[in-house]
Amino acid sequence: MEKEINLKSLFTVIKRRIMVVAVFVLLAGLVGTIYTFYLKTPLYASSARILIQATPEAMNTLRVIIKEPVVMQRVAQELNLPQSPGALSGQISTENLQGSQIVIITAVDANPERAVDIVNATAAIYKEEVARIMNFSGVQILAEAEMSPYPMPINQNHVSTIITALLVGCILSVGLVFLLDSFDDTIKSERDIEKLLGVPVLGSVSKNTRQNTSDKHSKKRLEALRGESIGS
Repeated sequence: MEKEINLKSLFTVIKRRIMVVAVFVLLAGLVGTIYTFYLKTPLYASSARILIQATPEAMNTLRVIIKEPVVMQRVAQELNLPQSPGALSGQISTENLQGSQIVIITAVDANPERAVDIVNATAAIYKEEVARIMNFSGVQILAEAEMSPYPMPINQNHVSTIITALLVGCILSVGLVFLLDSFDDTIKSERDIEKLLGVPVLGSVSKNTRQNTSDKHSKKRLEALRGESIGS
């Protein structure tokens, strides 16, 4: 029973300041919409596949070389990129295809054409450098990246971003409502009076509104008319 009363009081607090919740949620949704459509930089990914004919023990070492400065520096120079080798390395990722000798090289960039150029240059230069450094000629480029006629960003999901913003706004607004309520010392119910004075409340006077007054006058007028009808 106590749990039910507490839940009811929580909903009462929220209902009392429902406009605060509504304003926060609307503002959060607006911020999320502006961010996802106008402020968030779209990123594009492009991938190439290479075959590394090596033992599982040597595969890890050969994969690491793909992102080494000796490869990334040549890629940056060939494409006239402003990024440092370290920054360019952060745009590159590699993975084995289902544990095979096929390695997928992926480049991510804000420009879809540049992403294609980066990944293709990385694959070609890696093949040359690994042959020079480790005297290994078992690298073969299986598929180069190609420019899509309709490139799609990988980091933009407008609906998800807006829903997340609305949920965050709802949570923050409810937290603010309870924070404001904790600083509010005004008496709101008979229960507050009992806690403050330590005595039970025997009764209460209802609020005298214009509607209540009008209803009372209408009721008295109706009773008077009934009395006149009976008397006549």
